[in-house]
Amino acid sequence: MPKIIVPPNTGSVRVAMGLGGKFTVWNGKQGQHEFSVACRNRAAAVKLAAEINARRKEGTIEVEFDPAK
Repeated sequence: MPKIIVPPNTGSVRVAMGLGGKFTVWNGKQGQHEFSVACRNRAAAVKLAAEINARRKEGTIEVEFDPAK
């Protein structure tokens, strides 16, 4: 499982439709402070977004994520 390092300036994230019809966990920013992770399906994206939003006040976190599930 890959580890995703979430920077402390991410803010809250949400699920958005990315390029090619992929669901993406995105913080709504563009440029230097943009954070996005492409997921295989909507269920995986919702789960990852909930986990990041629950831990975002801790600063930099590592999230273990299995995109296949």
